[in-house]
Amino acid sequence: MAALRGRADCRSCGAQLSPVAALAEAVDRMHVVLSEVRSALDVQEKVIESLLTEAEAEAEEEGDRESLAGTPAVGLDPTCCEALSLLTAREREVLLLVARGNSNRRVATSLGISEKTVKNHLSAVFSKLGASDRTHAVVMGIRGGVVAIGEDYGDALRSAAADGSGHLNEPCCQGTEPAGR
Repeated sequence: MAALRGRADCRSCGAQLSPVAALAEAVDRMHVVLSEVRSALDVQEKVIESLLTEAEAEAEEEGDRESLAGTPAVGLDPTCCEALSLLTAREREVLLLVARGNSNRRVATSLGISEKTVKNHLSAVFSKLGASDRTHAVVMGIRGGVVAIGEDYGDALRSAAADGSGHLNEPCCQGTEPAGR
């Protein structure tokens, strides 16, 4: 708050910043953080792809290709199956949409619920599965047979593709810039 009142100092020269300059510097710092978050999400996506590649190789070795096609399969992790059986239908929906790489905002839009409700559902999923984060929950979903990569999870993807942008109702998709940019 002090930065917006003009009491912030420039990190380079130590001069007092104006409120506009302080805001601009805060926005720049936010862009750096967002870039780091994107990098972390990219790493998580690569981990999931790696796990899928390993699972496909194991399925080919065992001749159990049907397990990846979404049909019930032997060889699923019983611990994951047991934990996943505790999820409600809505929590499973949220997990499936998260597995497709959707943000909380996109999940909320596609399910017609608030972003806070999505966060509540995810907290319940993490708690019931004993997962520490989204990636861990998705991996457990894959190991338990609830999440099958490449499967169509319904309207969320169709509505995202409807306007050709691949995004849902976010400022970047509406041709508007967020305020302050």
